[in-house]
This record gives sequence, C-alpha cells and structure tokens, in this order.
Amino acid sequence: MASMMVSIDRAGRVVIPKGVRERLALNPAVPLELIVEGDAVVLRPVRPAGRRVIEIDGMPVIEPGDAPITDADVQRWRDADQR
Repeated sequence: MASMMVSIDRAGRVVIPKGVRERLALNPAVPLELIVEGDAVVLRPVRPAGRRVIEIDGMPVIEPGDAPITDADVQRWRDADQR
C-alpha cells in the first residue's frame, strides 16, 4: 500500500483511513500497540493467536493453518464482524 498523509488533531488523535482499517480488519475492539522506532511511530494490531477470516475471490474464508478451529473461534469472528 502506498504511503499517505494523515494529521493529528488537538487531542492527539489520528484517523486511520477506512481502506487501511478494512485491509487490516481493524475495529474498535482491536487494541493497537504503539512502538517508537527512532523518529518513527509504528501502530501494530495486537491479535490473539489463531486464524483470521480473510477474503478470497470475494468470499470470506478461514485463513489456512495447522490448528483446529474451535466454536469459540467462530463465535469471536462472528461477534467481531457484527460490530
């Protein structure tokens, strides 16, 4: 993804553009880790171990992996999608 300019408001908030939020499946329930690297600020989503629901050919699918999918995984994904 190309770089983009964002600004900081008076309260110190930064808006993450919608396209970036959608691409990274960010929502208010996903905590972000803030890392200072030299003169750069890095925001990284903190996600529990497990697989995500990704889109392939326009259809949602469970990310490939070795661990079995549990009912709790499915419920967490459903809850996150409804927010």
